[in-house]
Amino acid sequence: MPLNARWLLNKNKGRDNPKRFRFCHTGQSLILSLSCLVVVYASFIFICQLSLSAQENQISSEGPVEILKFATGSESKTEYDKSVKTFLVKHCVSCHGPKKIEGERLDLTSLDPDMKSSTSGARWAMVLEKLTLGEMPPKSKPRPLDEELVAVGRWAHAEAKRAGRPFTRRAAYNNGNSIPHTVLFNPRNIPPFDGGPSIRRISPEIYFAFTNDLAKNQVGIAQPFSHEGQNTFKDTGAPRMDEPVTAQLLQNALIIVEAQTAHKIEGGMVKGNMPKEISTLFNPKSMPSSMEMELAIVKQFEIVLKRAPTAEEKLRFVGLMKKNIDEAGQTVGVRFTLAAVLLQSEAVFRMEMGTGTPDVKGRIRLAPREIAYALAYALTDKRPDAELLAAAANGGLATDEGVARQVQRMLESPKLEKPRILRFFREYFAYDRAIEVFKDDKGALNHPGHHARSLVEDTDQLVLLILERDSEVLRELLTTNKSFVAYKSAATIKKQRAEAFAKYESELKKDPKKFENKTYKPPGQSIYESYGLKDFPDQQPVELPANERSGILTQPSWLVAHSTSFDNHAIHRGKWIRERLLGNVVPDVPITVDAQLPNTPEKTLRERMAVTQQAYCWKCHQLMNDLAYPLEQYDHFGRFRIEEQVLDLEATAKNIDKKGKSAGPVMLNVKLNTAGVIAHVGDPSLEGNIGNPAELMKKLAASERVEQVFVRHALRYWLGRNESPGDAASLQSIHKAYRNSGGSMKSLISTLLSSESFLYRMPESRK
Repeated sequence: MPLNARWLLNKNKGRDNPKRFRFCHTGQSLILSLSCLVVVYASFIFICQLSLSAQENQISSEGPVEILKFATGSESKTEYDKSVKTFLVKHCVSCHGPKKIEGERLDLTSLDPDMKSSTSGARWAMVLEKLTLGEMPPKSKPRPLDEELVAVGRWAHAEAKRAGRPFTRRAAYNNGNSIPHTVLFNPRNIPPFDGGPSIRRISPEIYFAFTNDLAKNQVGIAQPFSHEGQNTFKDTGAPRMDEPVTAQLLQNALIIVEAQTAHKIEGGMVKGNMPKEISTLFNPKSMPSSMEMELAIVKQFEIVLKRAPTAEEKLRFVGLMKKNIDEAGQTVGVRFTLAAVLLQSEAVFRMEMGTGTPDVKGRIRLAPREIAYALAYALTDKRPDAELLAAAANGGLATDEGVARQVQRMLESPKLEKPRILRFFREYFAYDRAIEVFKDDKGALNHPGHHARSLVEDTDQLVLLILERDSEVLRELLTTNKSFVAYKSAATIKKQRAEAFAKYESELKKDPKKFENKTYKPPGQSIYESYGLKDFPDQQPVELPANERSGILTQPSWLVAHSTSFDNHAIHRGKWIRERLLGNVVPDVPITVDAQLPNTPEKTLRERMAVTQQAYCWKCHQLMNDLAYPLEQYDHFGRFRIEEQVLDLEATAKNIDKKGKSAGPVMLNVKLNTAGVIAHVGDPSLEGNIGNPAELMKKLAASERVEQVFVRHALRYWLGRNESPGDAASLQSIHKAYRNSGGSMKSLISTLLSSESFLYRMPESRK
């Protein structure tokens, strides 16, 4: 059941029934003593307090970030009169006032701005969403200034928080585009920095690497974390814990420590592969002294947390170990105390809070150690290397230039694995979801060469090639006609086929009659058919026809990822382009809408989608349909085509056998219509008619806005949160660095990881 952090605090309050925590340990069933449980579990109480704080504050997670904070209702009312009331009079009350009430029968002049003493919060949330999505005021009315919209949102979020009813939205982390683009990229009006302290649970990948470093391939360690599927990027969101997660973390800690301290006693001596400081604690001839306990605790902190314990931590852990040994015995008491180090909050969460005195702008800089971990986790799944920790210790991370040097070192190091860079592109384009799209048997039989994992691996390799060249990265990703084809298996399959065919011909010559009624079937899947080829290429990457392929969105992996089991999913494809490249917001599907196209196989997809042009549907579908139609150039396996198959009703009705039963459907080829439109963007230079996929990709790739939206997504990924107005300066500097470097991804990352948004925080008291 969901914790939302509060369950653990209310359920335990520093105590629990020890019977709840029985673990199988070295063949014995051990029950952790009550006092030991309390102290070990205290780390999790602290973790959940942090989690609760992060969830309640929703730091930089939803809409315009609340850089206002109201202590009283009068403070809120003053800001309301200044920013909101004037806005409503100017833009809203002509239709939503006492004389004229439209839409939800809403009179905004009577809507109470005090959300604490009234029930107006839900209505204000609806108003804010309509404004944010651009649904109100109507298109026929003058548009509000972006600064006006931000001011209304800032007040609404701050007042909702004062009322103890902060606004929540479905998939809040998907709403990053709700900040108007011009607010973030207007160099003449840059909002002040507003990024608050950040608390994030470590990712499953980081946790796996962490436990693998401590106890490689140890049986019994299970992954306690999973990604939240509704987020644009997986490693985002406020930390959330539940009972199974906390139980698994506790059990993993015990398993790791048991493996770490595995030993046997021979001739009265401790035999085991562990540091001397720790092995001393298991001496059967004598109980460990306070000094020996302290040395062991220092060593465990170095191993697990890569730092020395503070004086207070030494005192606390020595006291804990003494008590545990008294109550549970030497071996068990030592192990549970060492396990407590793995339950420290910094072993489970990324806490980027900042330290020190605020500067003239009111900002505090992340501590050097926080920066070291943030940089390591930005590019890798592992803890900081020795050089990064040394830089943190000797002042090498005290300046932005020092941080940039470390980032450059890491980016240029061929030995350092940097999986999070490729992961960004996987999650941004979402082409890896092709593996999750199940293709029905009938469709698969029509294309036996379909192999989703190979398609994803091919696109991975293409992204890596473009990153290696590091020039106009986004433009290349959107326009290249180069492709890898079954990159990992092509050579092997081709060799197998040559050998199999030679064997077939040899046997055919020996005994032709044996093969009279048999058709030769080559081994392996014909994956190349997905790319429109007749065989595996000899050299990779291969150049495909420029009129057939243009960038990632025409790669079979992306097309399959944005399809269904049976057909293309034009709506999802259009939504992706609208949000990920154009930076607009597509409203959620109303719960009253049955979002299904009619089951009319005799019609083309475009004809079936005509139902979405009804007034109630079109306000959303106008943002998606016309963007996706050019991609109808490909079928749901990602194969290029010039015709679409529909059911021929008349021919099917006539297609009967001698018994008068249907002999099956008869299909009819219909010429494709791939014409589309780019509209409703807010950038006239982008808008206009489109004839085919290559034309669409070329226009998008040449757009500065698309490039800036790409930078916005990069910031979200590497900060683990949505951008806020206060990130404008960072976004503009990142985009400038990317453009001045000729579209270098390394330059983008280096500037981002040494930016104000990455390195600084605003204390909560100043937000």
